[in-house]
Amino acid sequence: MNRILHTRISLFFSLKGLAFLLVLLGLNLAFTPNLSAQLLSPGANKPDTSVEQNPNPEALINVFLDCRGCNEGFIKSEIAFVNFVRDMADAEVHLIITRRGTASGGTQYQLSFLGYQSYTDVNQNLTYTSFDSDTYDEERNGLVKYVKLGLIPYLSQKDALNDFELNYTGDLRGILTNTEDKWNNWIFEIGSNGSIRGEENRQNVDLDNRIRVRKVTETWKFQLYLNNSYRRNTYITSDSLGREIEDDFVTDRQNVFGLLAYAINDHWSVGSYFNGGSSSRDNIDLWFGATPSIEYSFYPYREFARREVTLRYGLYSAMYDYSERTIFGKESEFLVRQELAFNMDYTKPWGGLEARINGRTYLHDFSKNRLNMQLELNMRIVRGFSVFVNTEYSIINDQLSLSAGGVTDKEAIANTRQQATSYSYRASAGFEISFGSIYDSVVNTRF
Repeated sequence: MNRILHTRISLFFSLKGLAFLLVLLGLNLAFTPNLSAQLLSPGANKPDTSVEQNPNPEALINVFLDCRGCNEGFIKSEIAFVNFVRDMADAEVHLIITRRGTASGGTQYQLSFLGYQSYTDVNQNLTYTSFDSDTYDEERNGLVKYVKLGLIPYLSQKDALNDFELNYTGDLRGILTNTEDKWNNWIFEIGSNGSIRGEENRQNVDLDNRIRVRKVTETWKFQLYLNNSYRRNTYITSDSLGREIEDDFVTDRQNVFGLLAYAINDHWSVGSYFNGGSSSRDNIDLWFGATPSIEYSFYPYREFARREVTLRYGLYSAMYDYSERTIFGKESEFLVRQELAFNMDYTKPWGGLEARINGRTYLHDFSKNRLNMQLELNMRIVRGFSVFVNTEYSIINDQLSLSAGGVTDKEAIANTRQQATSYSYRASAGFEISFGSIYDSVVNTRF
């Protein structure tokens, strides 16, 4: 009876998932990009620091983007006529972008352009204000327009200026940069943070440590992320005799995640995820595995900032060593599962649509599977009126690491041990109405 019920449920959600996928593909075909070029014109101001250097007119200018609260990736993807550098010491132009809210709910961006080396006498400030009724796409495109506008004065000594008419039409991908990269695109980050909070009857201690290594080129992408997290929650209660009882609940997790991917062309990529670690909550002392994968992008990868639709298939093989015997009588085991992931992300003038469908099943038993579906939609119906929806639903039939010893009531309340479940969900929705004055330039930071 349970097997028949499971088969019907799986079939039902498979059909639902297929219908959902067809709807997404329909939307994919229905919406086409609205790409418009921005009119560029020069502007300048007055000086600051000093270092003399003769610029190479054939090279791109080096720009350090100090982006505080804006979409750094989108700005870099939309501007091809400069060379963005990671360190301020390598910059000829330091661009600082800060943002703050306006009185009527919009956003005001302050753009400060600071010239170095041969541009020490070229400094300027620009202000860009977006309205509360603007969609995310309108806001970020407006910001990019002002970034382009502010960079024009620094091209006065560069050959790149010859390629500007009303719109920029040159292809500068082959132009040399001013400085050699001694790190060869490798970036390393190390971080740690901790917190403690509490009151008379409880205390919480959180510790996180992380290391990140990455290298990204046009052809290869490598990422390595190591993370350790420790959580201890202490609760103090009293028994019927007035004696204090102290309960400690600890969750400890170590995780290593890596990615190596190779770009075959504008639509195909191959690569592999690999990970490992341990988790007291998931009853795992140690696991390690890898996922050789192939991915197809329905649109060229370079269009990711406006539209992205990908389909990825992979085979995940992993070894598990459990802390306690599982409900299936296993103390350790080697598992192989297949994974299929559909991702879609559109950013349009009317708003944005993002969807994820991820399915996986173990090869030794197809009934051990999981299906996760996510949908995020924000849409402007008319000027001043917008709605948003955010949903996620998972069908869960693959909790192979559950402890045979079960979970105590206290562990269940503190959520320090994984519990059996056949599904999970979350949902939120809402709307926003804005009306009044069309002017939105005043920023008042008092109080």
